[in-house]
Amino acid sequence: MSGKSAAAPAIKTSNVTKLGKVACPKCSVSLKFYRSDKPHIDECGFESYSLNCMACGSTLVDVIDPVDDRLLLTISS
Repeated sequence: MSGKSAAAPAIKTSNVTKLGKVACPKCSVSLKFYRSDKPHIDECGFESYSLNCMACGSTLVDVIDPVDDRLLLTISS
């Protein structure tokens, strides 16, 4: 694999900040995650994102837990 990022977030705008690293729950490859300072807030009030793992092709859904600011990453069905 080249030195490029394994995945790019679906949300990529000029307000992207806060780089983090997460592991794909399916193939465990390390992914770069960019958190927005103007995030999408879902119907439950959670900050949510989606991205694709370039290694295995899984669509991943990310939610930021507002209690501890932790990223919860799952595979979209």
